[in-house]
Formats: sequence, C-alpha cells, structure tokens
Amino acid sequence: MTRHPDDATPLPTAAAGVQLQSAAYEKLLGALREAIARLAADEPFERLVVPPVISRATIERAGYVASFPQLLGTVHSYTGSAADWRRLAPLIAESGPWHGRQTVSDLVLLPAACYPVYATLTGQDLRHPARFSVEAQCFRQEATAEPGRLRTFRMAELVTAGTPAHCLDWREHWLQRVADWLETLGLKPSIDLADDPFFGGGRRLYQAAQRAQELKFELRVPVADGLVQAIASANIHKDHFGEAFAFTADGAPGHTACTAFGLDRIALALLHTHGSRPVDWPEAISTALNGD
Repeated sequence: MTRHPDDATPLPTAAAGVQLQSAAYEKLLGALREAIARLAADEPFERLVVPPVISRATIERAGYVASFPQLLGTVHSYTGSAADWRRLAPLIAESGPWHGRQTVSDLVLLPAACYPVYATLTGQDLRHPARFSVEAQCFRQEATAEPGRLRTFRMAELVTAGTPAHCLDWREHWLQRVADWLETLGLKPSIDLADDPFFGGGRRLYQAAQRAQELKFELRVPVADGLVQAIASANIHKDHFGEAFAFTADGAPGHTACTAFGLDRIALALLHTHGSRPVDWPEAISTALNGD
C-alpha cells in the first residue's frame, strides 16, 4: 500500500532501533528544531552542530565508559596491509570473519550531544556563564527495541557552565520552561526524578547520589499505547565536568547543567497524541509548533 505523502510515521528497518524517516517526519523535526531555537532566543547561546563521532579519549575522561560501557558504540577499522586484506576479502561472500583484523580506533559514536562542549572549556576560568546550543545524531546500543528506544537518534541540548548558583537556578528555570512548552504542544508531561548516564565511578553509587541530590529530572509522556518514555530532561552535573576537564568559574571548579530534547521521541509523542499526519493536527498545536 502506498503511503500518503503527509504521513510522518517512521518506517522500521532490518536493524532494531533504527528507523527511516519520511519528508513529513523531517519537516516535523525541523519545526521542533526551530521551536526550541525560539524558546532559547532570549539567552546568548553559542550554536554548535556536533559530529556523530567523538574522541574516545574525551568520552573516557568524561566518565561515560566507566558507567555505561554497554551503551557505547565504538568505531573499528582495518589497519593491516593490502596483502593481508586480499586474504580476508573472500570471507565477505561467505559471511565469515572478514572483520577479524579490525581494531578499535580513536573515535566512538557520540552518546549525547553535549559531551564535546565540556572539552572546549579546558583550562578556562569562566567569569561569566558559558552557554551552548548543540544538536547531534547520537547512538546508544540499547538492549530493547520498544517504540522510542532508538539506537540512533537526534538530540538537541542547551548547555551552560558557571558557578553552582547559576547552574542550579538555570536548571530549575529550564525544567519548568520545557514543561510549559510541551503543554502548548498538547502533551502532558510528568516530571520525574531519574538516573543519568554522565558520571563514572559505578552506576549504583551514582543512583544513590542522584536520589539524594536531585541531579536529573525527566519529562515523560506516552510515545505509544501503554508506553511512557522520557522525551526531555533537565540536568545538573555539579563540578563533575569542571573537574574532569579542568575548567573553573570564579576560581572554583566549574559547574555545568543541560537541558536535553529527544527530538525523535518528542516527534513520536506528537504523532501518538495528534495522529500520523501533522497537516491535520489542531490549529492550536500547529501554531504553537510553527510559531505562526
């Protein structure tokens, strides 16, 4: 059956957690991107588009590998000689171990859009808060393939670095602001304390600290029948990245905070709530989304 050109429903592929997106879906993501930009227009964010790969050394330094190695996608490549490859190449047709000589490279697949930002602050003493608006294609080797549990996905983030007081106030402001924005889109998010893949030193220890310090809040809505997932979050990392990347704010270890938007999950939540064709959505929703 031929799909209607206005149908924005993603199509599955042979790889779990990897989907194809139609022109209507990409138009919806573009509208979300612009809506987030309007939401952030009153702060001096530096806009960065982040590559889908990042230095393995940076991710190790950030502590991600220590806590979430099962989610990390590494980049491997062939480093042997042409003569060696001639012996391996016939294995491709036989589905044999043609990749047996592949070795891990200096790159990994980006697990979250904000990670490259912290490394750019290395050695700085911030006299004024730094602010970044970033977007990236991210990857996580998820263990399940339920709707919205994508292995490759688009993420937009607003990131700030500065003093503890600035980061805490900023996170509280953006938590409420994003909740209010999602309400205008016809979504009714719950705000829940949650875990966060940012810190090394063991996930169980981190989760205990998370519950005590309220470091991460997720905004959760249905993305499919009977399935509620986080579509955005507001996070404070305290001095974790300031210590890891040696930057300060007013002479003390720098603190950081971020607000993350799961663009694909927000799109799935909107399609689940309002229907598969955005052109048919209520006028109030289209107005809120497109800024008309």
